[in-house]
Amino acid sequence: MDTDETSRSGDAVTLVHEELRELILSGSLPPGQRLTQRELSDRLGAGRTPVREALRMLEAEGFVVSRANYGITVSSLDLHEAEELFAALLLLQPPLLARAAREISDRALRRMAELTAVMRALPQEPRDFHRDHTEFHTLPQETFGPTLSKVIGDLYRRLSRLQRFYYRGRRIPAFAQELDLAFLEAMQAKDGARARRVQELHMLNSAIGLITDADPWHEFGPLIDAAAGVGIHIPSASGRMLTPPVQVTWAEPLPGYRPVATGYAVDVTPDQAHPQEDQRLDPL
Repeated sequence: MDTDETSRSGDAVTLVHEELRELILSGSLPPGQRLTQRELSDRLGAGRTPVREALRMLEAEGFVVSRANYGITVSSLDLHEAEELFAALLLLQPPLLARAAREISDRALRRMAELTAVMRALPQEPRDFHRDHTEFHTLPQETFGPTLSKVIGDLYRRLSRLQRFYYRGRRIPAFAQELDLAFLEAMQAKDGARARRVQELHMLNSAIGLITDADPWHEFGPLIDAAAGVGIHIPSASGRMLTPPVQVTWAEPLPGYRPVATGYAVDVTPDQAHPQEDQRLDPL
């Protein structure tokens, strides 16, 4: 196969992968649906080879599962897996933000500001908001190096399905925009400690809000343990259930820091400013 044929083949796989991924994220291919190469080829107007390769990529990303003697199905939405993904992100990304705040490029900061303006200016469809919001939070990863960027990017991609599914027919959360603005301002000020705190609060609100809304009796484990590992205390009820608003404390206060008012995980760390009375809002 010559270079041009190889390029065309690779482009076809990429296009099919993106189309199938969007069909899964949008719910057009729901959890548990069985997938066959023939039906997908007919639906997408693509050859079976790019469909087969795209399905392998989706399986590696956790979007589909392959079972012997049964075939390929769209993977289920698992809240325990979602909690583990949030826990992994909490351990990995925020601690790297001190360096990111110092080294992030002006280009990345300008793009973050553009995305913030777009997300705040007009109501967006969940698909558009999620696309812009994911780009916003992955821009600081330019300072992480290729391996860490890939690992963190994969975690975000796997969470994106649950978030997109959750937001079908729901309004975009108001407090998410305030957290994004606070994060942008911290990065612009080269204040890594504040950027880290905002991002940790953002992740905890996202995880606790999304999971408890889906299952109020969910028993948390990895998220509480991961938080403890980075100096965050999350008090849990019997059986490690969490009932929002959860009053969260950090081992080290940030003098003068005023957390954004949120409704699922509230920063009540002593010796720092606190938000006014919180309102229950949709999670991110």
